[in-house]
Amino acid sequence: MRCAQCGWPSDETEVLSTHPTSQGWVRYRRCVCGRVAIEVVTPGGAGGPQVAGADARQ
Repeated sequence: MRCAQCGWPSDETEVLSTHPTSQGWVRYRRCVCGRVAIEVVTPGGAGGPQVAGADARQ
């Protein structure tokens, strides 16, 4: 995934916090441009974790 504002790779962003949920984890990340993104990480079995993301508009 990449930042929707500047295109920076999300795996190179700062993790602000991670919280467990009934489906997996919610992770908040801040990009170098300042935008905050929310990721939902679910266990993916043999294929590894699955990540879905959204921008948190400020």
